[in-house]
This record gives sequence, C-alpha cells and structure tokens, in this order.
Amino acid sequence: MHKEFDQLWILNDEVSKDLTIINNAIKAAVVVIIFKNTLGKSVLYLIERNTYDGHHSGQMAFPGGKMDDVDANLSETALREVHEEIGVILESDQLFPLTPQWIHVSNHWVQPFYTIVYEKPIFTLNKREINCIFEIPISTFKDSNTLAFHELNILGNKVTSPKYWNDGKEIWGATAIILYQLFLRSNTKINLD
Repeated sequence: MHKEFDQLWILNDEVSKDLTIINNAIKAAVVVIIFKNTLGKSVLYLIERNTYDGHHSGQMAFPGGKMDDVDANLSETALREVHEEIGVILESDQLFPLTPQWIHVSNHWVQPFYTIVYEKPIFTLNKREINCIFEIPISTFKDSNTLAFHELNILGNKVTSPKYWNDGKEIWGATAIILYQLFLRSNTKINLD
C-alpha cells in the first residue's frame, strides 16, 4: 500500500464516524462492472459524464447516482442507476460493497459496489447524462506504476489522492480512490487471476 495515501484513508475513516457529516450528505451509489472473459483478460467500464453546470461535469466515473425516495437502500440505488444510465440489469446478489467515500466538493456519501460478470454487457447509454463508455483493461489499475498523485483539501486537511490517466483522459477523485481500493489497497483489493 502506498504510504502517500495514509492520511486520505484516516480522514475518510474519521468522516465515516461523524454523523453530522454523514446525515447531511447526499446518499449515492456507484457500481464497478468487471467483465472477466474466457481468455482471463478482465476489463472494467468507465463512463464519461456529459458537460453540465455542476461539480462532476465531464468526469470519468462509474455508473451510479444519488438515492431516490423509491430506493429502500443504496444497493437498490446502485441497481436502478446502472439500469437508467447504461441499460444494464444487475441483481442485488451480484453486488459486493467497498468502503464508502465522502465527496466533499458535492457533499455526497457514496457507497461503491463491484460486480463481476462473465458475459460482455450490452449497453444502452442514457445520452442525456452519459457522453460515452470506455472499456479499460484491469491491468491498467493493478500496476502501481500507472498511479499518479494529486492533492486534495478536505476539511482543511491537505491529503494526497490517487489518480490515473487512460488514453489522455484523467481519472481522479472518488473514481480513482475506488479503483485504488479495489486493486491496490492491501486490505480490500480483489484478485481476479
């Protein structure tokens, strides 16, 4: 594990215990969809959000979004949002939770999930929200040499956060933190080999 990110994880753990922050944050969920094909070449999918007047305009991200009144829990939010944004239907028993993240700039408390599928998904993009979708080899994120770093200011604390580049596209913020957590953080990483 990269020592550079220690403060980031400590701060996120502290925030997760602060009920004032958690109770006032917008609840949201995202899903990392991993396709493991028969050749053992696993890929995942990132969306590029459309440009709009907001904090996450044009960002590389996972499909997902905020909790609606119709959602009983964040698992339901994840399933609904994936279907609405990219047309993929998943079941709740296919979702595996990761450590939630607080996105300070937009005050979202995001529950990330991952799922592994063995048939390539067929996507129907919601063009109102999604510009395009990218299929990226898992190896891109499992190699710590592909990591870059940037500094965030969270609650007055300067912390180092991971970021990646793929085909000239910057992958940063919560998306990069989730990718790091999934593939490189020693106590949460999954093994797809």
